[in-house]
Amino acid sequence: MSDEGALMRAVLSALGLAGARTTRMGHGMSGDLVARVDAAPALYAKVDGGRAPDEFARELEALAWLDGRAGAPRLVWAGEVLGRPARVVEAIEGTPLHALPPEMAEAGAAAALGALARLHATPIAACPFDRRLSRQLQEAARRVAAGAVDPADFNSGLAGRTPASLLAELERTRPAVEDLVLAHGDASWPNFILRPDGGVGLIDLGRFGVADRYLDLALFVRSALRNFPGLPILALVEAHYPQHEISSDKLIYYSLLDELS
Repeated sequence: MSDEGALMRAVLSALGLAGARTTRMGHGMSGDLVARVDAAPALYAKVDGGRAPDEFARELEALAWLDGRAGAPRLVWAGEVLGRPARVVEAIEGTPLHALPPEMAEAGAAAALGALARLHATPIAACPFDRRLSRQLQEAARRVAAGAVDPADFNSGLAGRTPASLLAELERTRPAVEDLVLAHGDASWPNFILRPDGGVGLIDLGRFGVADRYLDLALFVRSALRNFPGLPILALVEAHYPQHEISSDKLIYYSLLDELS
């Protein structure tokens, strides 16, 4: 891996901000290098770590297409540094949902569900990003066949299951109808930023696209229970995700699908 300092210096040079202070935010599951850049406005730089290059490229395309809409950060620059894809977005100031103090968890969930509902209400006709179930199952099958799914990473309730058995179950129990919306695609709590003004920003959009709304709802509910186990999340969804009766079967199905993603 190229030196992180050299990568950040190359990003700053491309931005015309040589010498600006950066704070490394970590690599995360993707292995990408992420750093905050102290500028006006503040920025976040991300350099591809090489573990999920397709997802990195999809997020760049999604950011360009959204152009700051629906709570997404605005893309400032994209290019290559030391031979690796990189991009810079304007920072969304605030607190990730999972890092909220417990007494603010319900209010944060309500705000994020409102943001999710607005995203889901956006017309899908012009969206070029396909995350429909047939495509997701094809990708899951490819990953299983390639040995890219580690059962050690499964949730505790799936102990002893194999990737192939999960895939077979998903194919057997596939919902007959998809309720298609513009979906975030990875609606876990760290990817929602509660801003000081009470609004919500959306980050990590590498899986954004047209999909069943339960792709988001299932991951949102699961992440809520993981971060705040006592939170009445289903009641909050019913109260703040309007005009939609919650399907427990679809919550389970799309949570299971995520295990192979």
